[in-house]
Amino acid sequence: MWGRRRLRALEVEVAEARAEGAELRQRLDLFESVAAAAGAAVGPVPLAPMPPELVAAARELHREDVPVRLDVAGVEVIAVVGGGGDPRAWWTAIWQAAGHQQDAS
Repeated sequence: MWGRRRLRALEVEVAEARAEGAELRQRLDLFESVAAAAGAAVGPVPLAPMPPELVAAARELHREDVPVRLDVAGVEVIAVVGGGGDPRAWWTAIWQAAGHQQDAS
């Protein structure tokens, strides 16, 4: 009985994570289309996995500026991000700011 409840809870968590990922992808697509309409060149999203530190920083809702140390294709970067934002958009911007536009695809 306990095993079935735990399995169901895990299934719900996986479904929520998938829905959240789809929502983040839609938000990123919207951001890219707005940026393109404004004339900004938006490169592709890096295929490198998003660092867990960035995801954790997005959950820091009570803080405005969260410093995050990241490795971007072998380059150490310290980014200051706003809590409660979109970590996928941050990751793309950080990747591009570090000069890895060509390495992103």
